[in-house]
Amino acid sequence: MAVLSDMLALPQLNLQLVQSGPGDPEISWVSTTELLDLGAYLEGGEIILTTGLSLEADDPRWRDFVASLSRARVAAIGFGVGVNHERIPPPLLSAASAYRVALFEVPLPVPFIAVSKAMAELIRADELRAARGALLAQQRILDGARGEQDPADVLASLAQATGKHLALLASDGAVLASTAGFANADGPTGGNGLAARETIDLDVDGSLRLAVAGSTPLTPEGRSVLAAGSIVLWLGLRGAGAEERRERERWERFTWAILTETTPVSTTEILSTRVRLPERVRAVAVQGTAEDVADWRRRPRTGLERLITPGAAPPGIPGLALAWQLCADTPAATERALEIAAEYGLDAVVGRSAASTEAGLSRRSAHARLRGLSPTAPLYAAPRVPQVIWADRDTPLLEVLFALDQPASAGPAANGAGGNGGNGATAVGAGGNGAAANGVGALSARVLGPLSRTGTGLPEAERALLRDTLRCVYDADGQRGPAASALGIHRNTLRDRILRIERLTERSLADADDRAELWFALRIEDLSGGGSRG
Repeated sequence: MAVLSDMLALPQLNLQLVQSGPGDPEISWVSTTELLDLGAYLEGGEIILTTGLSLEADDPRWRDFVASLSRARVAAIGFGVGVNHERIPPPLLSAASAYRVALFEVPLPVPFIAVSKAMAELIRADELRAARGALLAQQRILDGARGEQDPADVLASLAQATGKHLALLASDGAVLASTAGFANADGPTGGNGLAARETIDLDVDGSLRLAVAGSTPLTPEGRSVLAAGSIVLWLGLRGAGAEERRERERWERFTWAILTETTPVSTTEILSTRVRLPERVRAVAVQGTAEDVADWRRRPRTGLERLITPGAAPPGIPGLALAWQLCADTPAATERALEIAAEYGLDAVVGRSAASTEAGLSRRSAHARLRGLSPTAPLYAAPRVPQVIWADRDTPLLEVLFALDQPASAGPAANGAGGNGGNGATAVGAGGNGAAANGVGALSARVLGPLSRTGTGLPEAERALLRDTLRCVYDADGQRGPAASALGIHRNTLRDRILRIERLTERSLADADDRAELWFALRIEDLSGGGSRG
């Protein structure tokens, strides 16, 4: 909506603001008057133009004049000088200051009609912008009809365009899909216990209804967007593309069954006789904004790339969504899955390699590393480089320690991270403890990276300084103040060192797994005689 600053900025009017009000008020109209009490005829948001014809310069009734306009919540008062008064009367200026009503000067020879016309142009331009925005929103929503948007995705787009909370209801009041805030939105409560101000029938028999909740009134543009969304919802649920959507949902249900090991992998023949699951697979978790994840899911797919399924959204993070993909455990298949996820700005966690009959192991390993992803970067950081975490490469030390307790015949799990992560771990089995110790030592150096005793790129004195800093932080139970005192440095210096350690090791002291790995790595150096405590 047009605001006061827009009009004051028009160079052809040469208006001068002499007293500001609270904020930058929106303007609904312009009115010219010489009445002393106009408040009863106003609706709020108007600009009142006057020349002060009815009052002398020192008349005390100026205060009553401003008081009535303040009660009517006008946007501003425009005073035309050079007609009845050569300058703005001081009582008027004083009253505008007391009641915090914006006051500006209209100089000669600018007529009031020029101000009114200029304001009408601003309002008309604002209405055109709103109509154009509504049209673009309608086009985006209608384009989704060709891509088979899910009802939840359509509702999210409608909520973004209208600022309302929405739900798709069946004839019995059951909620088929809704936005997150619909249940708690303002409005009268219906029979289903949800707040709904009004409903829109999507078909003639009322079997599908769009419920709209929220306390703010809908604009005409908002209603046009809802009309477009209603068409898309109906097409998505009843239209010609429903079969393709159902096919995608069947693949998603099957993928989730494989990831949770609740169905045999051989059941893929029911969906497609040309698709065979590979012997070994990886579960890939992708995370990002709800809109980006929805776009990723709607991407046309064939073959094994159809093995995707939505996941439970991270709790407490509105706007964030999670989904899963099952791909073959080959570099080509995994890299392609990550490239596609990156195209949509999605972070990813790649689970450990597992037999296709034990895909749940890969899913659980990826799920355990999800907390390593930033919950806010996909929502606020732009542009950004999507983050990728490998469950069997980014925790190599813990993987090998876990493998120490496995028999030699345990297969890939017994090989620790080295079997699939490429980190050089030695297989562990009966009589292999010496080799395992060597593997753990090598992986300890890998965890510490440039900070290890065999690290490169940093002088030994600097490596020792950062290692001792890290040990001191552990000795102080992670408390920065005592650690800084023990080192004899300022807290800010300690903070800078910790940031450098995290950057060099690619691990965060805020993550429990990373803290454990760094501590194990330091202890292994101490036990092998390579570290110092001084």
